[in-house]
Amino acid sequence: MDVEILSRLQFALTACFHFLFPPISIGLALYIVIIEAMWLKTGDEKYLAAAKFFLKLFGMIFAVGVVTGIVMVFQFGTNWPVYSTFVGDVFGSPLAIEAVFAFFMESTFLAVALWGWDRVGKKAHFFSTAMVCVGSHLSAIWILIANSFMQTPAGFRLQYADPQTGITSLLPEGAVPAPEQIPHAKAVITSFWELCTNPSCLDRIFHTVSACWLCGAFLALGICAYYIIKKRTNFAKPCAKIALAYAAAAAAAMLFTGHSSARSLAVNQPEKLAAFEGHYRSEKNAPLWLTGIVDEQNRKVYGIPLGGWLSYLAFGSSEAKVSGLEDLPSDEFLLKMHPNASPEELKKIRPQYWAPVSFSFHSFRGMVFLGSAMGALVALGLLLWIRGKLFDANSKLSRIFLYCCVPSVALPIAASQIGWAAAEVGRQPWIVWHVLKTSDAVTTAATAGEILLSTATFTLVFTAISAVFLYAFFKKIKTGPEGAGNGY
Repeated sequence: MDVEILSRLQFALTACFHFLFPPISIGLALYIVIIEAMWLKTGDEKYLAAAKFFLKLFGMIFAVGVVTGIVMVFQFGTNWPVYSTFVGDVFGSPLAIEAVFAFFMESTFLAVALWGWDRVGKKAHFFSTAMVCVGSHLSAIWILIANSFMQTPAGFRLQYADPQTGITSLLPEGAVPAPEQIPHAKAVITSFWELCTNPSCLDRIFHTVSACWLCGAFLALGICAYYIIKKRTNFAKPCAKIALAYAAAAAAAMLFTGHSSARSLAVNQPEKLAAFEGHYRSEKNAPLWLTGIVDEQNRKVYGIPLGGWLSYLAFGSSEAKVSGLEDLPSDEFLLKMHPNASPEELKKIRPQYWAPVSFSFHSFRGMVFLGSAMGALVALGLLLWIRGKLFDANSKLSRIFLYCCVPSVALPIAASQIGWAAAEVGRQPWIVWHVLKTSDAVTTAATAGEILLSTATFTLVFTAISAVFLYAFFKKIKTGPEGAGNGY
């Protein structure tokens, strides 16, 4: 295996492991704010016990997320130094803001929230908890701004320093640097506002944050369901209702933000949308594949099509034309990199700029199917709630719902992982969309053996961290809130 493949695998490993924790902590932070607000409003001690309990779980998740995030960030310098040099001035700005104005705010107020219950007043403590929530969301926003730049770059120009003359100049807008130009080129910010509001930014923020809310809601719902099954129900029942309502709101947000994100893809990243849908040929009344198998060699999909639905969902009309991979990227764009290529040569070159279609197609559907399962579970819970049988021990459907809630904690986490993988793989072969290829951004200093050794080391460390975290986390859940006895 070469350096590029190993570097990509190592980053995928560290990113996937790290990304297990921030979505849960972001979603759980908002849930804790709601629970503590209920305590302030009602004065009911069961909400206080719940807030203290979930805040300790949050602290554990936050700590592991910080540790794993540091490992991931280091790889920008060790495995992707070309990328870091090329877009460091642009990409580094939102990440620096995230560290200074979001992470430090979150961690500072978390200390007050965890250890200040008997040291500050009720309102001051609630303010600290709210600031932890705000900080976690701000962290997500700034990180997503940086990531969205990689998807739909804006607010920058490429600066090129001629190695022979030493003269620095701006490359034409929309230029794609040749591999030999990359060591002497870098992106510079021309408009920080345009950078922060790049075409995919808002959709990605709303969709990802909605996914985080689902992760937090389902974690809380699963824990409360576990306590109800074990007949330790003092705070579990009211908190389960709050978690269910929270999950319903998050699921509705996911539906709308997901649709908006897909429509944004049709305009800003049509190659990615075509890969997600296995859509090879441009056509009107384009079908949406409910499920299927991609035959990449013959450029076909075998499965269950919904005629015209892709055109309708992407552009609001079943008669709208959806571009297929065989016409993407456009000839105009390809000629920037292959100026002397003939039309026939462009057809042969074009597949080099497609993402892995089969992986993109199936991972996208995996995310959607998991989302549908969550929606069905939430709908069942709401139906039972309306009928007054949500916690009815004599109702078989209620027992099924509660037993399903416990393992369902994994559903939004899995959906987030798969969705993130789909988004990142669907961007390939670009590390910065239509600007810098992944193969041109990898390290030229590290050897395959060094990367393989460090990957093995990371795997062992992450395994150890996982074992310790899961042991402590499940032990805390089994023990329950301190001083609550068996009645919680």
